[in-house]
Amino acid sequence: MFSQEFHGEMRHFKHFMHGRGRGFGGRGFGGGRGFGGRGRGEMKFEILAVLAAGPRHGYDIMLEIESKTGTRPSAGSIYPALQMLEDGDFVRGQERDGKRVYTITDKGTELLKERPQDTEADADAHGLHAVMHDAMRCVHAIKDAARHIAKSGDIEVFRKALVVLERTRRDLYAILAEEDPS
Repeated sequence: MFSQEFHGEMRHFKHFMHGRGRGFGGRGFGGGRGFGGRGRGEMKFEILAVLAAGPRHGYDIMLEIESKTGTRPSAGSIYPALQMLEDGDFVRGQERDGKRVYTITDKGTELLKERPQDTEADADAHGLHAVMHDAMRCVHAIKDAARHIAKSGDIEVFRKALVVLERTRRDLYAILAEEDPS
């Protein structure tokens, strides 16, 4: 149905969109901890901070962390951390309306007080979390638009999209090159 040329372009495009080519890195925007990543042990404090405001279930915790940090933690990081916190009696989980709802315990409140105070202030000194959130929303919107273009099967539209994506990639790296390394 599609030409050999289209399939070749599509392979390049899929490679780009999955971060294995010249895209944004294989681990989210920018790759690694520098852009919204979490330091070792930070997830437990983020969860406890959310639960300090009231009981929540796992997905709500993920959404609240995303609203505060600009990046949504994966279920593969939230649920093991919740289990560890529950095993340590820092949170208590109970079934409510078919969902497991977590509440912070007194021991969890004490642990939260041990969180290094400068971590959150440093990270959001210039509204970084809000900007990261907007950037990730934009990246996901671009990915959705690219998916629709790819599904269209129109090779000319596809070529135009590749030009825009390549130009955007170059512009992003140009911004990085302008930064003062000090």
